[in-house]
Amino acid sequence: MCRRCRRLKSAERKIQGETPMTRAQVSTIALIALLTTLPAAALAGDVILSGTVTSAVGEKMGGVTVSAKAEGQTITTSVFTDEAGGYYFPPLTSGKYRVWAQALSYETAKSTIDLSAAKRQDFVLKPAKDFFPQLPGDVMLASLPGDTPDDFRMKTQVRKNCTGCHTASYPLQHKFDETGWNAILELMKRLNVFGHYLGAEHKGTPNIDFHQKELATYLARARGPGESSVKVTLPERPKGETARVVFKEYDFPKEPGNGPPQPSNDGSDWMLGTPSDLNGMVGVHDVQADLDGNLWIAYSLPSRDTTVAKIDAKTGAVKKFGVPDIEGFAAGSHGIVRDENGHLWFNTRSTVQRGHGSLAKIDPKTEKISVYTPPKPMSGTAGTLDVDLKGNVWVTSPDGALRFDIAKETFTEFKSVSYKTPHGIGTVYGLAVDRTGNGWWAIMSQDLMDYSDISTGKTGELKMPPEQAVIDNLTPEQRKFYETFVAPDFNAPFAWAQGSRRLGADKDGDYV
Repeated sequence: MCRRCRRLKSAERKIQGETPMTRAQVSTIALIALLTTLPAAALAGDVILSGTVTSAVGEKMGGVTVSAKAEGQTITTSVFTDEAGGYYFPPLTSGKYRVWAQALSYETAKSTIDLSAAKRQDFVLKPAKDFFPQLPGDVMLASLPGDTPDDFRMKTQVRKNCTGCHTASYPLQHKFDETGWNAILELMKRLNVFGHYLGAEHKGTPNIDFHQKELATYLARARGPGESSVKVTLPERPKGETARVVFKEYDFPKEPGNGPPQPSNDGSDWMLGTPSDLNGMVGVHDVQADLDGNLWIAYSLPSRDTTVAKIDAKTGAVKKFGVPDIEGFAAGSHGIVRDENGHLWFNTRSTVQRGHGSLAKIDPKTEKISVYTPPKPMSGTAGTLDVDLKGNVWVTSPDGALRFDIAKETFTEFKSVSYKTPHGIGTVYGLAVDRTGNGWWAIMSQDLMDYSDISTGKTGELKMPPEQAVIDNLTPEQRKFYETFVAPDFNAPFAWAQGSRRLGADKDGDYV
């Protein structure tokens, strides 16, 4: 997995000197192709860029990420080096390219090459003095101290409360003293799950408020100006079949006026750390390939013209599609899936004034959009979708799930067993459909998993097993605090919660 071994960060580039663009994260629009052999035939004029990556002492380095982007183009291609340190790109069109090689704990090596004149570029990687900002969020989290009961409690709080909507690498790449971390926590407890500041008078997220002093002390010891208590274990770089892949990243146009025209950190150089969404790369959410291999994205934030968009997998060209909203905006979307006929299904919701969400379909061939709205008193749609083996489309609602019969064009509603609870609202997030055609949906904040019985029309519910080690380590004060705790939003704030968010189902087996 290129770009931080498991994470491609967003990036901005100016395309053809005019259009500000944003590279969407790998979880949304990176195309991964297994490269078992290089193509036997290439287009006339195509060349194969290759080279070797070695360390400063001459060792051949396997599993290094090497990326190439043509001048004035919107597609970045990345490959891994083999165990002999060699890398080989699939055929690339002739022209000038920016090429760079990266591995965790090493400085980024950069070059430019004109493939009309040269086809080889070797790199030498030098050890980095401070490589912590390079690390992906999971590695940073794992490195935090947790051997003592107190450290284990604070590490759990960071993992459960500081990763809901941004990777842990964003705050942890920085160093602050205790006063600085306290200021950050003071701000974060007054933001909602969407990142909106609720004001100084807002009561604040209870679990951050309750642990704030301890957290500030803990974080200053781990990521402060003095000697650090973190212990980093670097993940093994890819090798063998794992390294025989090709990644492609596609730039996506920014909303006009959203972020600086050319940010200092475009996400392509790991040495610069995790970039902020203030660079303007927000909006792109889920992705689905159509039957021709082109990518379709759901766009989740306010836009004048984008509900979903198509990215041509060969050229990177972007075509936007908007479902009309109010006040001149296009409706937003969140999830997108493909049915057996090749149609793309997505939810629609107003980004101006949240209301009754709908389900929509686009035919990639005709580009015709059809919108279907659940009749009241059914709930409107939320943001996660799946398709069952009969072609029916399932979509979450705030308090359950909806099944859409594509033949009859009718909705069937399944309500969650628990919605209003003593510990807050049980908002639904993830959803998947099993091989029998039953839907499963995650109620993250309450650590519940609900499921349908399509034969009876009823809903069942499972309580996720808690992390017992966390429960065993709770202090008496924490136990008392959690007795009356009310979840502030749809993330997973209980210390012992598994917090299931995204779901997937084995359509050939019995697992979700």
